Parts: sequence; C-alpha cells; structure tokens
Amino acid sequence: MKYDNDFYVTAAKVGKQAPRFEMDAVLPHGEGLERFGKVNLDTLLNDGKWVVLYFYPLDFTFVCPTEIQRFNELQKDFEEKGAVLIATSTDSVFSHLAWQNGKLGRLDHIHAADANHTVSEAYGVLDEDRGIAWRGTFIIAPNGILKASYVNHGEGGRNVDEVLRSLEVFQNEISGKLVPCGWQSGKEFIDPTEK
Repeated sequence: MKYDNDFYVTAAKVGKQAPRFEMDAVLPHGEGLERFGKVNLDTLLNDGKWVVLYFYPLDFTFVCPTEIQRFNELQKDFEEKGAVLIATSTDSVFSHLAWQNGKLGRLDHIHAADANHTVSEAYGVLDEDRGIAWRGTFIIAPNGILKASYVNHGEGGRNVDEVLRSLEVFQNEISGKLVPCGWQSGKEFIDPTEK
C-alpha cells in the first residue's frame, strides 16, 4: 500500500526523555535589552522544575496573543505548582521584545526564540514550508520525561486552563495517585481499595 502523505519523525516522544535545548530568550526581569538571556532545559530540570513549553506560530498576530496573555494571567498558578512557562516561536528575541513593548504587553514568563528552528523540529511542530511552529504544548517532569504533548494545526486557540489542570494531573500521577477522567483540583482520587 502506498501512502500519499509524508511521515514526520520527531525526537519528542511521550514517556521518553524530552529533547534538550538552549535558546535565546526575553526574560521576565530587568529592563530593555538587559532582559535578553538564555533558557536551558537542563538547568531548569536540575533545579527540580516542571516545564511547560508552548509553541505558537508568529509574533504580531491575532490568536497567539490571546493564548500568551492567558498563560501570563495564570503564570503565578503555574509557578506555585513548581512549573516554569516557556513561550516559543521562530521569531527573534528582538521581535519578542518589540511585541512585549507594544500590544502584547510585558510577560512574566520566559519568551524564547527558536530562530534556527531546531527546537521546533525536535518537538515535531515545525512547518518547514512556512518556517513557523504550530501550536504545541509540552509538559516535562523534573526527571526530564515528557508527560504530555498536544499539537494543534491551524488557527484554533488552545485552552490554557486545561494545560494548568493537566499539569496538576501529572503531578498527582507521579506522586502515586490514581487520577480519574475529568478530575478537577480538590476532587477525590481513585481509591483502589474501595469496592
């Protein structure tokens, strides 16, 4: 049987070690150009952090800021759960900073630039024809295991509140709890001893 589609191989596989990266970034602290720095996955994992890496297509667009601003609104909730948020696109740090200084507004989390497309490609979200990343969300545990991968094609925005809920689900799962379908924070877990 012959297939008419291309197969895309990604290094990011759920249940395996997440692809490591270091990217230029606009950091949340400082002023002006002093906000430029680097984000390194190994450094964050060595600090015992969960990482929520999320990709979006382009700066200065219409749907992307609605997602990024919602992540920013929930940044403290992610931080309280020991997670670091990393917004990522293939735009440069200069574009990111200009956007933050304009309509997007200042971000309280890391805004990374995958200008050479290696991280987008490793995580399987790179549209090679357009040179942009699709909307991908990846939850990485402190041991480096990729716990979740969600990739959206097109212009439909993601549900950021669901990303926060999913993070908590995986944190409870790692601690040994049995988390049922549709679980919400504060709800009961499955007790395997109950009949």
